[in-house]
Amino acid sequence: MRAPPLFSTLPALLALVLACGDKDSATDSAGGDSADSAPVEAIDADGDGATADIDCDDADPSVAPGLAETCDGRDQDCDGEVDEDATDATAWRSDLDGDGYGAGEVVAVSCAAPPNSAALDGDCDDESAAAYPGAPEDCEIAADLNCDGSVGGEDADADGVVACEDCDDNNAQAYPGNVERADDGIDGDCDGLEGGEDRDEDGLNELEEAQAGTDPLLADTDGDGLSDGDERGEHGTDPLDDDSDGDGASDGAEVLGYTDPTDATDKPYTGGWEIDACRASITSTGTTVGKIAPNFSLTDQHGDKVKLHDFCGKVVLLDFGTFW
Repeated sequence: MRAPPLFSTLPALLALVLACGDKDSATDSAGGDSADSAPVEAIDADGDGATADIDCDDADPSVAPGLAETCDGRDQDCDGEVDEDATDATAWRSDLDGDGYGAGEVVAVSCAAPPNSAALDGDCDDESAAAYPGAPEDCEIAADLNCDGSVGGEDADADGVVACEDCDDNNAQAYPGNVERADDGIDGDCDGLEGGEDRDEDGLNELEEAQAGTDPLLADTDGDGLSDGDERGEHGTDPLDDDSDGDGASDGAEVLGYTDPTDATDKPYTGGWEIDACRASITSTGTTVGKIAPNFSLTDQHGDKVKLHDFCGKVVLLDFGTFW
């Protein structure tokens, strides 16, 4: 059998070669090796919205690009600088005399204090360390040391008290020895307290405390269990004396025992019974109808002293007799 002519087999060979070339091309266009081209998952370990490739501290959610800086010694916005333009930075003024108060314009706004600067403002003389707001005035120095506009030995408000002895030489209603007024917001007597305040919440404002001689910072000055306000008002007792009637029982004990803390003849009975058990519902004293009788005493037929309160809680048989 004779072999087919060469030209008759060429088309088949060419078709086979082309078919193999198309298969490789299709494979390449499909992406080749899928393991080499898989996307890398972004990592944000601290959950602050910035991935690890741009976050300078991916373990701290308070550190990320774009966050505000605060004075904490950290680079919170990841710009390579620490505490720059911090939101809580301090405004500093010149303090040449080192008295802690600045004067003039702001020289810097930063977390750390520049040399010879202070955060507090209001120094009226930045060349004298003795002059600053609140400094004590000196009667012998003709200068305004406390920066209130008055000079030590002068009386700017004409209240009769010179500046070095006055708590406010710009207010004629404030000077030592003045009568405190309530609810005016002024420390009228220069004792450091304003008259309308009730700092110890005892029912007396500072003017009333001053009049009573009680402690404006202590609700129960004499420690008898009653507030100063209740003693002055409701009970009429002395808030400076824990036993106003001097009967040996404290004012607080008498009020609890329903006896009169202003009457020495009426005091809690200590003969063996609990007075509260007898008087639990009685809140007043006296001898009229509906009031509790005072604890008087009489001598019985045996010559023994018997007090009215001895019969508290007991059944008493009364035998009445008359004479015509």
